[in-house]
Formats: sequence, structure tokens, C-alpha cells
Amino acid sequence: MNIRTNLKTDIYRERSPSRSRINYLRLDKNERVSNFEKKFFKKILTQIKHEHLTSYPEMEKIYNLISKKNKINKDSIVLTAGSDGGIRLSFELFTRPLDKIICLSPTFAMVDIYSKIFNLRQLKVGYDKNLKLDYNKFYNFLKKKISLVVFANPNSPTGTLMEKKEILKILKITNRKKIPVLIDEAYYGFSNFTALNLIKKFNNLIIVRTFSKAFGLAGCRAGYLISNKRIAKKLFSLKPMYEINSLATIIIENLLKNNTDKLYSRETEKGKKYLINFLKKKNYKFIDTNANFIHIDFGKYKKDLLKLFKRNKILIKGSIGVKGLQNFTRITLGPVQEMKYLLNIINKANVK
Repeated sequence: MNIRTNLKTDIYRERSPSRSRINYLRLDKNERVSNFEKKFFKKILTQIKHEHLTSYPEMEKIYNLISKKNKINKDSIVLTAGSDGGIRLSFELFTRPLDKIICLSPTFAMVDIYSKIFNLRQLKVGYDKNLKLDYNKFYNFLKKKISLVVFANPNSPTGTLMEKKEILKILKITNRKKIPVLIDEAYYGFSNFTALNLIKKFNNLIIVRTFSKAFGLAGCRAGYLISNKRIAKKLFSLKPMYEINSLATIIIENLLKNNTDKLYSRETEKGKKYLINFLKKKNYKFIDTNANFIHIDFGKYKKDLLKLFKRNKILIKGSIGVKGLQNFTRITLGPVQEMKYLLNIINKANVK
């Protein structure tokens, strides 16, 4: 068979676990961990018609609502299958085999996957043990011939934000050299910074967002790209026949009309403060973030606690992925009620 050269070597992809994650406290993948209100959920169910299953999706209402929410022309928006769908479209548009791209390390796993799929050379910019980004390395890389710069802000799994002055410096250099910059704002709903207001100033800037995090719709697989009209038009031309499914459009419409992302972000912030207060009292080391997760060093009790979490149907999986910080465990944040359950289990262990 005629297989693309770079795919003759298998790209490792984990299969989903066969055991369902439903009815667990899911603190492993930075999803929404509390249920939607019953009234809201029932409202969604009443709006589902036979046609939403039997006919193709209708998108324009969602484009109009995203346009209104972000105060940007809908011709600058492209709906995607989650933020990873937007990242893939950007890779398809801007890169060719053996091109060089600049990215962060560690960062969202799909950046590495798509780099391998498209046979790209990654120039990775890493962090030190204080989670400080090596900006000098970043700027040295920009002296090379680069096809795309991609970074998440806030970044995952570090939870760090890039400084605004550094972002502006990067955008000025790349704009002058005509290098596209893709900023992944998947966790924007939990931070106070966005580069959206820079879209009009820099015609090389693309922003990707998702409905998976602050909106809590990880199961819907929906997101969107924002750029200037020229780039958005080219990205739009690469989209699949239909960007997202009909059920996702119903749910997103209701959430956008009710600003549900802001409500969940506020509840998660309360949960984080509750958790941090506990960690301080118990003298646990922790690293706060600008996203909906936190890093905790459980010290010598880590192995026992992870076993206890598993027995009590709490899913934990993840780390910072930075040398020198291997002892820290990433924990997804949620409202106070969900954090209380986590802390009750820690207290039962009587480890401190």
C-alpha cells in the first residue's frame, strides 16, 4: 500500500478506557465536574426534534451568537470540532512536510500528534522548575524560517500564562516576518487574559477556543477559530461539510444566551479557594494555575492517596510534565461541593 512516508512509523495513540467514567468524580481531564441544573437539562431535552437527528446541522445561529458574544464579525469565525479541530485546520493551511514550527513543551498533546501527522519539525520552548518560559530560546527560534508558531495561553498542563509584553513582542516579530501565530485559548474562561483585542492589530494572529472547558461541553466536541476575514475565509474553505452536529448547536445556543460559562467559572473559583485554604492548613505544597486545575505535592502519601481516590470513585491522572516538578499531581478543579468530597477522602486517610 502507498502509505505517506512519515506515517510508516506508527504514531502512538492511547485508546479510551473500556470502563465508563460516568458516576465518577472526574478530576483527571479538566472537564466540568458538576451537573447542569435539572431545569436547564430538561429545557434542552424539550428542544430536541426529530429533525435534529434526521437532517443536517444548521450553523448560522451559532455563528451569529459567537459573533455577538465576542463582538467580532461572523466572517472572522470558523466553527470546529473542539479546539483540536481548529489546531488541525491551522496546520493544514499553514504547513508543509518538513516545515519548522515553534511550540511549547509540555503543551496540549495534539500539537505533537499533528506535528507528526504533517511531518513537521518542532522547535520546542520549555520551562524551568519555577515554570518560567525560556523566552530567549523562543526569540532565537524566530530567527529561523518558521511556518507556524503555536502556543496555548493559559497553557496545559502547566497552567501558566505568557506575559502580555512577550506576546506583543512575538506578534510584532512574526507579523513583520509574515509568520502565522495560533494562540490556543481553551482555558480562557478561567483566566482574565485574551488576545482577542489584538486580532485587528496583527493580521497574522489566529485564536482557537473550545466549548469543552468553561462551558462544560467536552462531550459535544465543539470549538471555534477567530482571525481576520482573509485568514478565516481560507480556514473556512478547509472545514468538513458540517462543522459540528445538530445536538451541539442546540446546547451551545442555550449556553451562549445564558452566559453559563461565567457562572461555572465563578463556582470553580470558589471551589479553588476552598481547596487552597485546606492545602495551606495541611501544609501541602501546591502550584496555583490560571486554568481549572491545580498541582499538589502529596509527598510520601501520594501513592496511598491515589489508591484511596480510586477506591472512592475519584479519577486522578496527570502531572505538570516539567523536570524538577515530578512529585506534583494535577487535580481538576470544580465547585465547592465537589472539592469537599475530595477533601473528605484526604481527611479519611489521616495522612496529615
